[in-house]
This record gives sequence, structure tokens and C-alpha cells, in this order.
Amino acid sequence: MPVARPEPQEVRVIAHVDLDCFYVQVEQRKRPELRGKPAAVVQYNSWKGGGLIAVGYEARKFGVKRSMRGDEAKKVCPDIQLIQVPVARGKADLNLYRDAGSEVVSVLSSKGKCERASIDEVYLDITDAVKRLLLERPLQSMDKIPDEALNAHILGISEDAEDRKEIVKSWLCRNDADHKDHMLACGAIIVAELRMAVLSETQFTCSAGIAHNKMLAKLASGMHKPAQQTIVPASCVPELLASLPVKKMKQLGGKLGSSLENDLGIKTVGDLLQFSESRLQERYGVNTGTWLWNIARGISGDEVKGRLLPKSQGCGKTFPGPRALRTIASS
Repeated sequence: MPVARPEPQEVRVIAHVDLDCFYVQVEQRKRPELRGKPAAVVQYNSWKGGGLIAVGYEARKFGVKRSMRGDEAKKVCPDIQLIQVPVARGKADLNLYRDAGSEVVSVLSSKGKCERASIDEVYLDITDAVKRLLLERPLQSMDKIPDEALNAHILGISEDAEDRKEIVKSWLCRNDADHKDHMLACGAIIVAELRMAVLSETQFTCSAGIAHNKMLAKLASGMHKPAQQTIVPASCVPELLASLPVKKMKQLGGKLGSSLENDLGIKTVGDLLQFSESRLQERYGVNTGTWLWNIARGISGDEVKGRLLPKSQGCGKTFPGPRALRTIASS
């Protein structure tokens, strides 16, 4: 069950860095001739072409999805390149991808504490780096903002504006920003520089979310992909959560999320605001009730834990229908 942790008093800047279609990128770096071509990485089990565990963006344009098997993907995209995941001792060997992810972590860790959540995603606490930048180079006095930072997406700023770069620059450098937004603006520049360094040193692109806690940074990193970053100002959190389907929130994808939908009629995370903390505690227990009350307000006290090894790694095994079954007679 989720754990409610108090939010620290100090303003934090947290980034969630998500490597774009990482397994495919690793294979493309190993085999440059695959770049720009539709490609996917498949399971070591070759039944029906193998289950897809990673699909490149070029293949997605043809409608290829991770839920497919290789044979089905070839029907949708005849030119797709299917790369089998490495095998060792009869099982998937993910060391190639794990080691490539470590290269990225070594770049990111130069600016803050890294928590490797999986092979292809990292949380990064850059609060101290932001404080140093604010002291050394106040944003208002910076002559040049990196283009990668000017291409950032900022919740609350229209995506359709013709002069969006100028609007983003004004937001990053404005004099009337509060302390929280100043911190986020510095964080955006640091993350943009880190993402460019990752590309330069490893050839991998990544996307990122930048916010004041891990929960919001994780939500933001997937909003604009690939090779982009999204900033979540504190003032935009209510609007973000008001439209966020409850099942899209981490830890609400299973039974707890279903209970919120079916028992309380909750459709979005913002809908939780109508319930008091005591009501949620009465229904789900003291700890979970407080956690639900907190996330409805964008509050999360989870800290970035210094961990360079992945907490989880994805490796699927799809049972091949009747072939997976053995009768007493056949055994």
C-alpha cells in the first residue's frame, strides 16, 4: 500500500529522466544501420515472432504496439527490423541494456543525487545544483539560455504560440517569479544541459519532467516525448490533477484505483478534493487515506534515494497458448 510521507519544508527540484525507447536505442547504437528505420526488440521466445518488449518511434508510426507479437508487427509494418533480446543460460540477458543505462546515470549523477528506478528511468534531486546556479549565475543576468531549455514545455503556457521560445525565455528569466518558480527555472536549464551531455557522451536521447517532487516529475516526463522536457510550476498542479485519470497515477492502477472509481465515483485525481482527509482515512485506513488526501493536492514527501542500481527491470514472458500446457499423458 502507498505510504504517506510529510513534504519537506525546503523547496526541492526533482527531475524524472526517462530514456526514449531505450532498448531500441541501445540496439541502434550497436548497429547504426538501424537508425531511422522501424525497429523493435522482441523476447527470446520466438513463438509467433516473439513478444515485443520495446518499439521504436519509427515503427509506432505504422501502428506497431508493445502488445503485439513479431508476426503481427510485420503485417502492420513489413519493413520492421526485429531484434531479439540477448540470451544467456536460456533466459533473457539484460546486461547490455543495464550497462548502457549505467553510462547515462554516470552523466546525470554529476549534478545531483540519482535514484535508478529501472533500467531506463532515473530520479534526480538537483536542489543543491540549483542553489549553486542561482548564486553563480542569476537567470536574469544570463546572456544566453540553451536552446534545449527554450524548447521546454511549461504547463500553463500555450503550445500553439508562434513566439513560444520567447515566452519560455521570459518565464525562465522573469524578475517577478516567486522562489519556487526561480528554482524550477534553474532546474530546467540544468536538466537541459544534462540531456545534451547524455546525448553527446552516450548517443541516447531522453525526456524529462521537472517539478518539486518525484510524483509530479514522473507525471511530467511522459507528457512530451521523445527528447523533450516538461516543467510543472506549483500554480499549475491543480489543473494538471483535475484532468488526470485516476488510473494514470502511480499506485492507483490496481485495486485501490478501481475502488476509488467504483465505490467513490472518482474519475480523476482532482475528484479526490471533494473528500475530507478523515473520510478517506475512514474508508481506506489512516495511512492510505492521508496519502490520497495528499496526492489530490500534489503533495508527496518521497525523497530521492541514492541508488545507482535499478530497482526494477522489465522482462516479459508470454505463454504461447496451448503450447504452454502439458497434459498428464504427454508428461
